[in-house]
Amino acid sequence: MSSPAEIPPSARVLHIGPHKTGTTALQSALHQARDDLAAQGVRYLSPNRHDAAAARWITGRLVAGMDRDAARRRWEALVEEMTRPSAQRRIYSSEFLSDAKDAQIAQIVEELGTDDLWVVVTLRPLAKILPSQYQQGIQRLGLRKYDDFLHSVLDEEPAVAPPPQFWIRHAHDELTRRWAAHVGAERVIVVVLDAADHQFLPHAFEEILGLRPDTLAARDAKENRSLTAAEVEVLRQFNMQFKTLGLGADLYARFLSHFRDHLKSRTPGPGEARMVTPDWAVAGANEIGRKAADNLRASGVTVLGDLDSLSAVPLAGVPETPEAPTGVSTEFAGWFAAGLAASAQQLLAAPRPRRTPPEPATRPEASLRDVARRGLRRLRGTGGS
Repeated sequence: MSSPAEIPPSARVLHIGPHKTGTTALQSALHQARDDLAAQGVRYLSPNRHDAAAARWITGRLVAGMDRDAARRRWEALVEEMTRPSAQRRIYSSEFLSDAKDAQIAQIVEELGTDDLWVVVTLRPLAKILPSQYQQGIQRLGLRKYDDFLHSVLDEEPAVAPPPQFWIRHAHDELTRRWAAHVGAERVIVVVLDAADHQFLPHAFEEILGLRPDTLAARDAKENRSLTAAEVEVLRQFNMQFKTLGLGADLYARFLSHFRDHLKSRTPGPGEARMVTPDWAVAGANEIGRKAADNLRASGVTVLGDLDSLSAVPLAGVPETPEAPTGVSTEFAGWFAAGLAASAQQLLAAPRPRRTPPEPATRPEASLRDVARRGLRRLRGTGGS
């Protein structure tokens, strides 16, 4: 092999994330380079940019509104493609594989087989992940303020439990250990992102997969824009009102699938404040990163990048978590409301996905049409037209 990190010609690769470690950009590059990859003996095993359903199925992380049968079929198709005899290198990338616990990893490895099976973990400093993971939670109908979230994940004895998957994903040394226990440390590669070099990640995967330079790095890779402090707070307030109206997670998941693109399409103004992580949280996350780096060094896995960077995020000079904005411009309010209307129109026009019926609930979930009908009845009752 030309590089210590390059895998054998017939190897199969699982890139497991975790979340917020450049996965969207990498998957976008792999998808765009699909034909070029095939010409170089590499196959990207996703029918689209990111086949999340397969990973969600095997890790038990299906969300409201997902078609369980379709997700199961996607996993079965992936297993078939992964286990079919081939001289090509094959790669499947999904950050949802980082949600797998020991028993689920054992099942994954049993179904795929251990011959030439490799695992790649991508890492960035925990202090950089905190605001991104918080924003992701807000886009899942989350209600917590950022300060409450930080204390839940960083306090030794938090008053409120952290989000259930957070430390499964982001105790990075433990995540790596779990997978190494099933495939062997010699088959695990850790890629530590370089904040000063956005091409480091695609170049690392070019090295791993034995690709020509710039096969991936030259692509116009999609990246997830971080939300501003105002955008996060308006969405959090929207979530609170959404729940107050008695609407459920199924409707929210389908609605956000349309609204998210509108949310990320906006270009923030130069004076709009970004979310700031306070010094106490950055320091705590750096210490966790330092311990994780020490454990990774001792683990026997291959490392590309600087493990010391996991504990080197500078403090912002902000002792406490800044308060969320309490107001927005009328332009922003109009843009947000217009996006809601456009997303509602898309939702009403889209066929509702088939899914396994849920367990009977004590209170049926309202649909968008139900809410509209209730509103009309109230207007009529007060003389509105």
